[in-house]
Amino acid sequence: MTEPLDLAVAAELAGMDLARLAHFTPARNLPHIIRDGLLRSVADLAQDVRACYSATDLQRLDGRPDRVCCSLQYPNGFYFTVAKRNAASVNYPDWVCLLLDKVVAAAPDTLFCPRNAAASGVMARPGIDGLRACYAHTVVGQKVYTRGPNHDPGSPTDVQAEVLVVAPVPLSAIRAIVFPSKAAAEEEYGRLDRFGLVPPGGVNYVISPGMFDKWMITKAVQNSQYFSETPWSPKAA
Repeated sequence: MTEPLDLAVAAELAGMDLARLAHFTPARNLPHIIRDGLLRSVADLAQDVRACYSATDLQRLDGRPDRVCCSLQYPNGFYFTVAKRNAASVNYPDWVCLLLDKVVAAAPDTLFCPRNAAASGVMARPGIDGLRACYAHTVVGQKVYTRGPNHDPGSPTDVQAEVLVVAPVPLSAIRAIVFPSKAAAEEEYGRLDRFGLVPPGGVNYVISPGMFDKWMITKAVQNSQYFSETPWSPKAA
């Protein structure tokens, strides 16, 4: 990223086991993200007739539709379970998970939420204190969450902790596109290829059914019971 950074947050992130940020989006949005070179906020997408977003997105109970809502290490599978049930998602059910460079969270004015952002918007805090709050020994969310001895060191204490990232996020910050199956990867890659919109070489492709399963995500976070994240190449399709 070439934008100015909060140097304290950037230094904290560099020393953490956190590997990436994660963001769910309907697969239908991929061509627009690649064509525009930007991952945009719901407020911005609402002005674009090409974009696909859900009623859950539009509600944005965190009160910040101008931000891109991301998760730390693993995506928010509980949000995904709700979002994919609404009408827009039923009509177009394919989703992907974008894995972003964690330095995105070092942008000034990034807000950190130690629990689900929709529930804790008033608790969202900027800066290094906000980031550290997501990794506190105990976090009070829908219940009290405590970091046990097997908790994944790179994951926040509450599996639904989120980061409200300053938008738009450049395509160059996207490190990987995760698909729930090989068939989904082949279909979406083929669609992008037909449109001449294959992502640049810095974007990897990953197959991971677990990334779309809230209970597998929960086990990975709370007990370090990791699931597969398998690299995929269109050459092997």
